[in-house]
Amino acid sequence: MAEITAALDEGGANTLFNTALATVPLPPAAGSGNLGPFVATYSAQAAFVSGAIDLIAPGTIRVANLRLNWQLNLSFGIDLNRFLPELCLPRVCVDIPCVGRVCTPRICISWPSIMVPVSLGDWVEATADFGLDIALTGGHWRVRGVVQNVSQLQFGPATAGMLALIGLAITPLLLAIPFIGPFVAIAVNAILAAIGIAGLTGFLGPILSPFVSGLTIPIYSQPQQFQVLPGAGANDPPVFVTLDAVSAVIQSTDEDELVLGIDITG
Repeated sequence: MAEITAALDEGGANTLFNTALATVPLPPAAGSGNLGPFVATYSAQAAFVSGAIDLIAPGTIRVANLRLNWQLNLSFGIDLNRFLPELCLPRVCVDIPCVGRVCTPRICISWPSIMVPVSLGDWVEATADFGLDIALTGGHWRVRGVVQNVSQLQFGPATAGMLALIGLAITPLLLAIPFIGPFVAIAVNAILAAIGIAGLTGFLGPILSPFVSGLTIPIYSQPQQFQVLPGAGANDPPVFVTLDAVSAVIQSTDEDELVLGIDITG
């Protein structure tokens, strides 16, 4: 039987986890992906805001409505060669005595790609299940919640307007193309509309999921050599106990509790 037992109910767990969430550092992410036929490079930043804790025996901490605020800086690229006809200079051929027929080479113009910067911020929510991880590392006992499963991401209302925002940013550039600019703008906006919210969330999911999928939440941390009394003088040194073992389990009672058990020696 453990010499020391500490229990935390769901109310206390909500306070503990939401405080810990606010301190979890999330490094920025960067990369590239495809949004339909378009290419996009991105940098993303995110921060956790809150979640509602449900303790499930014997060892699951469920965080419902785990909210992540995110900011995405996007460089959205359109290859105009997908939309504009190939433009080639006509070949000219002449007959040269003693040489034969000589023609100029075929020269075609390659249309450039247009890159448009777009910034958007919103939130995303998920339900995440955490397991309990206990380890003695570097002379410290640590109990952590380690994410095991994350449900489908639910995006905030601003995300649905991202395609329209991209369209507004790129349409003036396309309209500036002589003669056929309006037709290209119509084609590009039609493709963006066809991508729809499902395609957009499919693009955003791989960008934002890593912020949640590797998440760990600190629950308890103490040195294995734990000072219980300070020293009172040269002949009265401080008193330490050794934390020999630490256990963590969720017990189902009238109010579910996270229970820590600690075995000590003097």
